[in-house]
Amino acid sequence: MSAAVTPPAADGPPQLLAEVTRRDQRDGTEVVESTHAGHLVVCGPEGAVVAAVGDPGRCTFARSTVKPLQAAACLEVLAAHGWGDDALPLPELAVAWSSHRGEPAHLAAITDLLARSGTPASALTCPPAVPEADPGAMPSRLLHNCSGKHALFALAGSALGVRGPALLDPDAAVQQQVLGVLAAMLGRPAALGVDGCGAPAVAVPLYRLAAGFQRVLTDPRCARVRAAGAAHPLLVGGQGRLESALCGAGVTAKVGAEGVYAVAWHDRAGAPWSLAIKAEDGASRGVGAVVNALLVALGVVAAGTWQPPPPLGGGRPAGHVRPAPGVLDAVVGPVLDAGGRGVEAGGAAGAAAGSGAARRQVPGRHL
Repeated sequence: MSAAVTPPAADGPPQLLAEVTRRDQRDGTEVVESTHAGHLVVCGPEGAVVAAVGDPGRCTFARSTVKPLQAAACLEVLAAHGWGDDALPLPELAVAWSSHRGEPAHLAAITDLLARSGTPASALTCPPAVPEADPGAMPSRLLHNCSGKHALFALAGSALGVRGPALLDPDAAVQQQVLGVLAAMLGRPAALGVDGCGAPAVAVPLYRLAAGFQRVLTDPRCARVRAAGAAHPLLVGGQGRLESALCGAGVTAKVGAEGVYAVAWHDRAGAPWSLAIKAEDGASRGVGAVVNALLVALGVVAAGTWQPPPPLGGGRPAGHVRPAPGVLDAVVGPVLDAGGRGVEAGGAAGAAAGSGAARRQVPGRHL
């Protein structure tokens, strides 16, 4: 169980994880314009730490990466009150653990979920927000990217007789259930804050987040949650989102605010693996690029499954967002040696080795 994982030795300060380049139009040289530092940890079966960059013990607010576990906790409440395993349709369950873009399909699924508890959208416990998919829209609670989770809180609350602000009270019945499941899967939190949406936010060492996220694959309570994301990956994030691309490729993934990301997958032998990453500056831009490149290098997903949005110049791609030198080498070798190769055929070790050869560094020209 992840809560019993032996803590790894602290590995010191954050390390460079990602770099952003801009091309010199004279000769095509990629000039490093910006960098992002942080921490990365990969866990093998049983949550054992296999590889790390930076400090695997970095205290990290998990933010929305724990939404699949929060959804599983709510399903436990519903099951205890007579709901069958398939009573909640998969589209509604998928959007309940999303950080959605506010696309029409997201809003339709959340509206259906709200109807099950008789909760009007105006009574959602998340604050009004503007959606990524429609920045010109009037702010509303329904459009908040966590509204699916709050709709599921409302449904669990209706079974427990809890409504309104009490749905987010860490001492009230709904969050007591949710926090209990999180503690069982992640270990006792180092801190309990308030997330941007108003829900309780747990902080744990990064390696515990990685090991705990693996439970999405191994804990029976999470089976239907995982199935919902696999069946409806675009409801988990939306168009262009890395988590939707990965869920569509058979990998469970969840983004969190402030540069946090968690992923879980099965290796070729069917054993579970997982990773968690945290950008020290809270920026998500480099995190997705590192996660994607690492999964491709490990053979977990095929090249081209997703591409990081490039920096633009005049509205056109003008550079790349990519892992910093040495990051893939520090992780891929130990993971492959431990048997963590994915099911995609070929090219894993070559992708890792080629990542360094393809760079054209310009020392002293960081803009």
